[in-house]
Amino acid sequence: MAYVAGVGSHPFLSPEWIEAAMALREELASAAPDPVHTARVNLVVTDTPFGDGQFRAYIDTEAGGPLPVPGRLDDPDATVILDYPAALAAFVTDDPDIVAHGFLTGALRVDGDLALVLILFGEGMTDEQAAFARHAQSRLRALTALESA
Repeated sequence: MAYVAGVGSHPFLSPEWIEAAMALREELASAAPDPVHTARVNLVVTDTPFGDGQFRAYIDTEAGGPLPVPGRLDDPDATVILDYPAALAAFVTDDPDIVAHGFLTGALRVDGDLALVLILFGEGMTDEQAAFARHAQSRLRALTALESA
């Protein structure tokens, strides 16, 4: 894989990227606005170029922190299953066209409470939460080596 020089140093979801993202999560946790809605969501990223081809993580708004944590929750409100390009678009590059395409083609699907997932990922955010989410995403983008076209 070729990567764009100078954009970031770690390929998305590589072990090094996960380590850097967890350090960023800790750094940002105390500044995160309180959640308006509680949600427990598992994430499964398929077709990853690392490990066994799947990355599992979760978001638990009551546990704090703006970024997903590797692992899984028992009895989540929803599970979001998405392929590697859709995950990159959703969490790093903010490309709504790729995310929408993922929904339309089945590369991104939600098992469970879809309305809660939409709220969690932007539809129900306050202005403060949206600004914080943009900041966290820009920080993720800064540590991510993006593939060249």
